[in-house]
Amino acid sequence: MLKDIDICMLVTRADGALRGRPMSNNGKVEFDGDSWFFSYRDSGKAREIANDPAVELAYMATDHGTWISVEGTAEVVEDDARKRDLWEDGLAEWFTTGPDDDRLVLLKVRADRIHGWANGEEFVAAPDSGIRRIEG
Repeated sequence: MLKDIDICMLVTRADGALRGRPMSNNGKVEFDGDSWFFSYRDSGKAREIANDPAVELAYMATDHGTWISVEGTAEVVEDDARKRDLWEDGLAEWFTTGPDDDRLVLLKVRADRIHGWANGEEFVAAPDSGIRRIEG
């Protein structure tokens, strides 16, 4: 479901407060629940993740009746080959120097717990324990 929702709110912790910002995953969500985002190394979000890797991704597709909250563990990844693999031309709007820019890093979010609402049902999932429907 996450592959079909491009924009999410990435929520990090900064100085004891929560800070959210819109991010595009460009459909780069892996089967195991990992989500990938591009960022600059010196950005606030990269610094916040380095200080506290606990994050939330909040996805909404109101037109499809789908809302998903991902609690995850984030990390800053410096991998030139992976950047080129995940790069899409549309990213040049935000990262004009392309995937080979040394200032550009990847943010990887590993899903620890997923709480969602889709097709009129509520569910909770964890990558290693499957999906549990919530009666309600």
